[in-house]
This record gives sequence, C-alpha cells and structure tokens, in this order.
Amino acid sequence: KMTFQIFLYQQKYFNQLCQVMDKGRMQELKNENLEAVFVSLRNAPYLDYFLSCRIYIAVERQKLVGFVGAKPHHLEFLYVDPDKQGQGIGTALMKRVLLDLNRPVQLDVFTHNLKAKRLYQKFGFQVIDSVTEKWSDAYPVDFSQDKMKLN
Repeated sequence: KMTFQIFLYQQKYFNQLCQVMDKGRMQELKNENLEAVFVSLRNAPYLDYFLSCRIYIAVERQKLVGFVGAKPHHLEFLYVDPDKQGQGIGTALMKRVLLDLNRPVQLDVFTHNLKAKRLYQKFGFQVIDSVTEKWSDAYPVDFSQDKMKLN
C-alpha cells in the first residue's frame, strides 16, 4: 500500500510540482488531441495565478506525486503523476481540499476526461454546462469542456 502525506505546498517542491503538472497536462491534452498547445508550467502565462491558489501536495518519500489547487469556490487544478494514478492519491487530495472550500464549488474539466470526471462525481459534483469552443486564434481547434458543480 502506498504511503504518502498531504500538506500545504512549499516552494522547495516547485521543480517537482512542475514535473507532475507537465506530465499530467500532456496526458490530458493528448486525450483531447491538443498536444500542440502544451506549455510547461514554468513558462505558462497562468503561473502566477496558479501559485496564488491554495495548493496541497501529496508527497511519498520526498517525491511529489500529486497536487490540488483551489480558490474559495473553485477547484482550479488537480493532477496526479500519471505513473501513480489509480492509487488513491486524487481521492485523498479531493478529501483534503474540500474541507477548505465553501459551497457551492465549481470546476472545469475536459468533456472527454472521463477518469477525472468519475473522481469528481464520486464526491457529488454534477455537470451543469458543456461548452465547445476554439482553443485560441493561434490554434483554432475545437475542444469541449464541462462545468461541474458541488452544492
């Protein structure tokens, strides 16, 4: 059985956090045929916003294996190292972050990210809206995203 601790993000884990985010993000984008829009976290335009979230990390033997980031009513990010998925890390991170969040809580997830949606549904999130839009002017590819809500 895997043993990991969950605690608030510390700056010394920044490089590992970037690695897990980048691996998870690429996995997620591949699933949507959007690999071309991948930007590593350390170069992402949203890095400051990301770091302004309340972030909990899951650490196993000094190695960051997953994290979740949130704002008061919004789950912003949840990534588990693809090599460590299916071992309860995402569930443990969700349990921890939901203790802090005021209801209702919303999140956005790619429509076809069924693994993530199953996790969110396990905690009572329901799809309240679906939107298909172009990624950007520079990369005008359609993608579909669901808004989920927990009351």
